[in-house]
Amino acid sequence: MIDISELEHDTISELINIGVGRAAASLSQMVDQPVELTVPTITFVERFSDSNLTASPDEVVSAVSQSFDGPFKGEAILVFPEKRSLELVRRLLKVDVPLDTLTDLEQEALMEVGNIILNACLGSIANVLGEPINCSMPSFRKRKTRALLDDDAGPDSTAGNMPVLMILHVQFMLRQNDIDGYVLFVMDLDSIQTLKKLVRRFLENTLG
Repeated sequence: MIDISELEHDTISELINIGVGRAAASLSQMVDQPVELTVPTITFVERFSDSNLTASPDEVVSAVSQSFDGPFKGEAILVFPEKRSLELVRRLLKVDVPLDTLTDLEQEALMEVGNIILNACLGSIANVLGEPINCSMPSFRKRKTRALLDDDAGPDSTAGNMPVLMILHVQFMLRQNDIDGYVLFVMDLDSIQTLKKLVRRFLENTLG
């Protein structure tokens, strides 16, 4: 069971929202049109099968991932259902071509988007909590949802230290079109506990 208080949850949400706001500004500048990003919900789950990212575990998703380490470590992953990722790429590149012709451009464009969003979120957490976080270069993967975390880059799940998922439901709003995606932070229980301690320290210093 993940023991996160309401105040800790709200604080983490606010840290993420700061990063998402910065990412939206960067994306708007990149594509020369207003881009709004919202994070309506943040949830914690202990099993990936409980994440409900897509309607079916066999649905194909496109994902950009970055491993990170510091006082806590794990993997950050930006996830879109395949059709939605292609639609996002088409809107970002401002090209009016059939979706099935965009696959060659998809990887490069999504890696750029993922790099902006993931680094903004991690950077916001690092800046506010006053702790350095190092990030790897982004990588791209496309696979069925059930196999999304079948990768050696994730946290070690041996020795009873199973990974925990912090899931952000992100909405991209471009020209009045909403495109839903997710950001996953995959961390082991030790890292979750460290994050909680840092959040509590921040709250004590802020609230007195």
